[in-house]
Amino acid sequence: MLVRTALTGVCCALLLAGATGCQGDDVQPQGAQAKGSSGAANGPSEAVLAVRKAADVTTGAKSSRTRTTMTMQNADRVVKLTGQGMFDYVRHIGSLTVDAPKESGIAGPLQEILTPDALYMKNGSPGVPKDKWVRLAIDGLADGNLVSGGATDPGTSFEILRGVNDDVVLVGTEKLGPDTVRHYRGTLDIRKAHDLTAPEVRGPLAAALKTFDGAPIPFDAYLDDAGRLRKVEESFAFVMGPDQGKTPPSAKVLSAAELYDFGVVVDVKPPEAKDLYVAPNPSRTPAARG
Repeated sequence: MLVRTALTGVCCALLLAGATGCQGDDVQPQGAQAKGSSGAANGPSEAVLAVRKAADVTTGAKSSRTRTTMTMQNADRVVKLTGQGMFDYVRHIGSLTVDAPKESGIAGPLQEILTPDALYMKNGSPGVPKDKWVRLAIDGLADGNLVSGGATDPGTSFEILRGVNDDVVLVGTEKLGPDTVRHYRGTLDIRKAHDLTAPEVRGPLAAALKTFDGAPIPFDAYLDDAGRLRKVEESFAFVMGPDQGKTPPSAKVLSAAELYDFGVVVDVKPPEAKDLYVAPNPSRTPAARG
């Protein structure tokens, strides 16, 4: 399956192997029933506008460092991945180093380079030379790389907030490190986010639309005084493969990204062709010819 291909060698495969579909978690977040002070009938509330505007404001900051966490849970186990990296929101490219659990079989941290068109992974697939990158086309990933690589591209994390529904509420103010941030909660719609996102960065959301069923996706967003996104958490639900007529098991995935050090210089570029791993063609092996 496509999701499993993207997760080859990553500990996500321990939980999501064989996934055939995914959907937004349709559990309404606490407080999401409120429509905001103005109500949907009178136009978007201040909370909706603030979160929707955060995508443009954060892009205007040009770049940042990021810390990511992805937690996957089903009835049998919990798998947690943590990462750190940096992203250039003007060139739409970034890098991540994702730490994989011991049981994943990966000897060291997983190296990733993310673009709107492709996810490049090093040290993530058995049998691939350690100095080679594996390229996975975003349009070939069933989830558009919202969770496939063990971390959601932070750029996609806030672009998807363009699709917030009218249920967004301001929970209150909280401390995030030394800073005070405003905490918003609500749900978002991938189709709406896709339609409101610039074409050059729409690839991941376009791919995700092939799989997600349109159910609202709960999120928590934390904005600083400048309106920049400082932290975002998004909750996804995956339906696993059919199990002999029984109700298919599901897994919940919580993706979180924290942004900081805005304006940092990001010296990242996609791997050159000579650095990419090309799988041998079985039809040309001696055994196949014989």
